Amino acid sequence: MILPLNMEYIVIGDVHGCIDELKTLLAKQKFYCNKNNLIQINQHNKNKSIILLGDFIDKANESKLKETIEFIYNNYYHLNQQQKHLYIVLGNHEDMVYRYITNDPSLEITPKTIRDREKYYNTVSLLEKDSSLKEKFIKLYKKCRVWFYYNYNKKFSVTLTHAPCLEKHLREVDKESKSKMIKCTSRSENPQISLDELIPFTHLEAKDNQHYHIFGHLSQTTIRQYKNKICIDTSAIYGGMLSCAIIRKDKILFDSVPFEHKQQAGKQHDSKLFDFKR
Repeated sequence: MILPLNMEYIVIGDVHGCIDELKTLLAKQKFYCNKNNLIQINQHNKNKSIILLGDFIDKANESKLKETIEFIYNNYYHLNQQQKHLYIVLGNHEDMVYRYITNDPSLEITPKTIRDREKYYNTVSLLEKDSSLKEKFIKLYKKCRVWFYYNYNKKFSVTLTHAPCLEKHLREVDKESKSKMIKCTSRSENPQISLDELIPFTHLEAKDNQHYHIFGHLSQTTIRQYKNKICIDTSAIYGGMLSCAIIRKDKILFDSVPFEHKQQAGKQHDSKLFDFKR
C-alpha cells in the first residue's frame, strides 16, 4: 500500500502486548489518550499517522494482551473516521494466531504445532476464551497489510514490512513474497547460527542510499542499522525498549521508551544483527 506524502509517520516496532510502553511512546509523539483510552487528534498530531510494524500480540501476559488488542481495535476505528491516522503491518504472530483460531486447514496439527502454540502463541488460548475479543482481533487482522511504501522522491523512499526479506520480494503481491515479508528463517530453530549467517541477504543487499527498508521481527538490544537496512524491534517484551522510526519528509529519526516492568519480562537468547559492525 502506498502511503500519502502529506503525513509524518510514527513507525512502531514489535509491541507484543507492551501496552503501557506503547501509550508512553505515543504520548512522546503527542498522541495523548482521553479517559476512555481513545487517542485525541490535536494541533500537534493532526498531520501524523501511526504505523504498527506487526506482532502486537503474544508473549505478554493475558491481561496486557487483552488491553493491547482492545486499545488498538478501539483506536483503529476512532482515528480513521475522517483521515487515516493508524495503519497496521501484518506480523508473523498475527498471521499464525489467525490460522490457529480459524482452524486453517493448511495448518497441520502435530505435536510440534501444539508445542509451538503453547510456547509462542499464547494469544490463541486467550481468544478461545473470549469470543468478543476474538471477533475484534479478526477484524484487526483483516485490516493489516503486508507492506507499506513511502516514496517521497527519486532519492528518498521507505519500505515497511514486518520481517526482512530479499529485495526481489519487497512490495510484491504473490503468495511467496507475502510470506517472506511476514517471516524470515526462524532463529528459534537455528539458535547456534548468528543472524548475519542465517539471513545474509540483509547485509549483502544493503546499499549506501536513502531507499530504506525498515523492519522489526528480529528482537535486538538497540536499533540496528546497516546502510539502508534498519531493524526497530528493540525487545520491549524482553525488558528492553519499545522503539519507533519517525519518517518526516526526507528524514528518518528515532525514539524509544524503556520497559516499565508492569508485567514480567520474557527471556530469549540474544543474537545481534549486523554484528560485524565495529
